[in-house]
Amino acid sequence: MARIIYSLSGQGRGHSSRVTAVTEELRQRGHEVIFCCGATAQEVMQSRGEKVIPVPALQHFIEHDRVRVVASLIYNFDRITNPYRTIRFLTLEFARFEPDLLISDFEYFSPRVAHRMNLPVLSFNHQQVVTETRYRIGLRHKLEAAMGSMVIRLISPPKPYHILLSSFAAHPLRNPHRTTIVPPIIRPIVQKIRPDIGDYILVYLNHQGSAALHLIHVLTKIRAKFILYNFNRPSFADRFPHLVFKPLSMDGFLEDLSTANAVICSAGFTLMSEALYLRKPLFVIPNGGVFEQTLNALFLRKYGLGEAVIDRPVRINDIEGFLDRRDKYRKKDLFHSRCGNVDAINCIERTLDQIKGKYPLRIKLRRKRKKEGEQR
Repeated sequence: MARIIYSLSGQGRGHSSRVTAVTEELRQRGHEVIFCCGATAQEVMQSRGEKVIPVPALQHFIEHDRVRVVASLIYNFDRITNPYRTIRFLTLEFARFEPDLLISDFEYFSPRVAHRMNLPVLSFNHQQVVTETRYRIGLRHKLEAAMGSMVIRLISPPKPYHILLSSFAAHPLRNPHRTTIVPPIIRPIVQKIRPDIGDYILVYLNHQGSAALHLIHVLTKIRAKFILYNFNRPSFADRFPHLVFKPLSMDGFLEDLSTANAVICSAGFTLMSEALYLRKPLFVIPNGGVFEQTLNALFLRKYGLGEAVIDRPVRINDIEGFLDRRDKYRKKDLFHSRCGNVDAINCIERTLDQIKGKYPLRIKLRRKRKKEGEQR
């Protein structure tokens, strides 16, 4: 069986959830998998006892509830332009493991090391839906789309053997000969859930700021029960018993997700996919400056799977209107709530069959330039 290095973005928990689900399936088929990641993903994987090759994680720069693309590029500039130590370290670690394939979930450094080592790369993520599929957007989103596409192309593997995309919307591919698209990856623990319809709305935002506080103020004026995760509990919360604030925990969150009446959340792909799989009506609020989330929200609207507020504050009538209409989203067909795990694993194994014995590893290590005066 194959030896696989699975690299993943260190930003957030969605990548680690998706990677964990795929890895479980790969190991069941006899493949050996280790990880390469940093930041939050490294903490998550190491807490599970996994072997992790550490790597610097690129970070978003957030200001006034928006990801600032130019500031983020400046913030990460030194790591991107002076990667010598990282490349040397990863080259040695990769060579020690002797992998057959690198699967990269939107991690910057490892695919570039793999390219130098003649190691095939399978780029497997959701972000490249932005750059590798065809879709129509309004003029107001064009600039954000151009900026988002630039960043995604910068981070994505430069010369992948194949691109594997997961999406709840099956759009035409720009290069179908080198790209495969599958339904969302759903964690086994979520697949086992038998969902029910409770009497509360689950609320989750992945970033705390003025937008989160504004949403709390809006919810105080709506006659419904809300369970809120990942929010800073405000001092006035005791006056509004219909708002229940809970600390973030996987077991508690999944339990509340399984019986939620509807879900209000950021437009991150993983939570949206799992909520759709469980047939939950969705109301999403994309993070400003993250075009991938804007596109997720636009897809949600287009296919009639839920509602979204994009690039403006949420209003009371937005939430009230959604709650009045939520049942129609619950009745949507099952196409968009499929699970793509098996399709994804089959694509990975086809790739392994195609590359078998064709890509012998090579090691290239740049020598440090000698300082002036040390040449002789």
